[in-house]
Amino acid sequence: MVKKFSFIALISGLFILQAFPQEDLRMKGFQSITEEAVKQQLFFLASDWMQGRATGTEGEYMAGDYIASMFGLYGIRPAGDYTELLRNSRNSSSMGQQRERGFFQKMNLIEYQPGATQELSFSDKKKGTVIPLTWKTDFDAETGDLPADITAPVVFVGYGLAMDSLGYNDFSGVNVRGCIILRLPGYPGSHDTSSAAWKKFHPRDRYGEYMLNRAKNATAKKLGARGIMEISFTNDFSDNWAANVPFRFQNRFYEGKDDPNEFYRHRMKIPGDTLDPDPPFIMLSRRAMNYVLSSAGIDPLILRNQLTATMKPASRELTSLTAHLKTSVNSRIVKARNVIGWMEGEDTTRTIVIGAHYDHLGTWNGYIFNGADDNASGTVAVMTLARAFAASGIRPKYSIVFAAWTGEEKGLLGSYYYVSHPFRPIDKTLLYVNFDMISRNSPDDSLRNQCTMSYTKAYKTLENTASEKVTDARLGLNVAFRPSEKPRGGSDHTPFAEKNIPIIYFMAGWHDEYHTPYDHAEKADIRKTTEIIRLAYLTIWDFATGKDIRQEENRKN
Repeated sequence: MVKKFSFIALISGLFILQAFPQEDLRMKGFQSITEEAVKQQLFFLASDWMQGRATGTEGEYMAGDYIASMFGLYGIRPAGDYTELLRNSRNSSSMGQQRERGFFQKMNLIEYQPGATQELSFSDKKKGTVIPLTWKTDFDAETGDLPADITAPVVFVGYGLAMDSLGYNDFSGVNVRGCIILRLPGYPGSHDTSSAAWKKFHPRDRYGEYMLNRAKNATAKKLGARGIMEISFTNDFSDNWAANVPFRFQNRFYEGKDDPNEFYRHRMKIPGDTLDPDPPFIMLSRRAMNYVLSSAGIDPLILRNQLTATMKPASRELTSLTAHLKTSVNSRIVKARNVIGWMEGEDTTRTIVIGAHYDHLGTWNGYIFNGADDNASGTVAVMTLARAFAASGIRPKYSIVFAAWTGEEKGLLGSYYYVSHPFRPIDKTLLYVNFDMISRNSPDDSLRNQCTMSYTKAYKTLENTASEKVTDARLGLNVAFRPSEKPRGGSDHTPFAEKNIPIIYFMAGWHDEYHTPYDHAEKADIRKTTEIIRLAYLTIWDFATGKDIRQEENRKN
């Protein structure tokens, strides 16, 4: 018994000796996460010198160089593209050449906007008439990345939804391949919050309607639609096209004759290897809508109420109507860069990826959109975590990738590019941790301590671990945990979730200076930002050093 006890004591002692050094290393990294370090990085990235960090601009390049230099200073290794071939010595042969990685993952993007030619007309074979419409009087267009010259039949597809999980599909019974579709905005019951349809179809999360529109466009393209026309029963799109009203754009931040949203018309996409244009998107005025629907004997209000009451599609081909659409496009190639570094783990193939987008909206008409909260704050989180893990001196069990994404504001382009061109095989990514807007407080956050952590619902250990860290480290945070089957939305966790990679997504709070020139670093809550980064560090540490992300699932099995 004495020998057995001594052996057990010896083994226990070894585990304790191993645990203490790792705890010391963890604390060493934790102590490097200071409010002053967070503040100084944030103020630099959100300064006027960065010119708003619009994708592919000089300001974003400057910000990217800064991030890469900090990675290098902290001892983070480059994980971007291979740079030019280097010789081992001046006299070595080409056989002695070797490649080195840099911090930048470069990509070509197509930037495009509508050109001078925007034409739309309808011909009605029953009436024998042709009705030409005028741009910015009866229609507006968001073009694809290629010019279009389309003559096609028109198919009304209700709301343009394909939601088989809810037993609803507007495309059932109609063939839209080669056609221009006509659809309503939103979903059945979207105008009536008391209706059963609203309760059934209303998106539950903050990004729901944004993702719904993306899904509608993707479905139309997948089914072969050549163009998309949208009409509205409640608003007349032409209200936004008045040309003579002085200071027609007014809100609490701006008044003037120029549309501050005009830069959204400069769209971007990853070109891919084939010509694959998105269908042009057309918005019709109310009188144009009435003309189109009357050709099929459709009363707009009766139709809307019918779709709300029955929750059944009423799609149909408008057999007498043909649309002719001709658009031109101004486009150019823009080269943009992700900034990627890594810390090598014992396992060099399996990774945890920590990321945030560093691009923002740039400048417009004399205004600089500094984007301190969106998303210099998230970028600072990635940089600070890189510094903390490097300062700890740990060699984690799994490798850690630190990434600053470009092109998020243009459609998550940088993160989508990465999942298609990963540093390590994407199916070897164990976890993705995202930061977006972690420095401000919502209007209802009087205690200035609220934040949200969205995560993949199947991995309850993500919430349990983070909750434990908030308590154990006495972090001044009130964390709202938001599990979702496959978290999606307007941030860079989406491409990873679509690849079935578990995700964590930290966010602090919404505010009305989002996407305005008033998102300044001076308004950031530095204490709260630092606490969120500390929470992320402690949580990631556990998984990077070997904690099983699927712990609860394994117990069930």
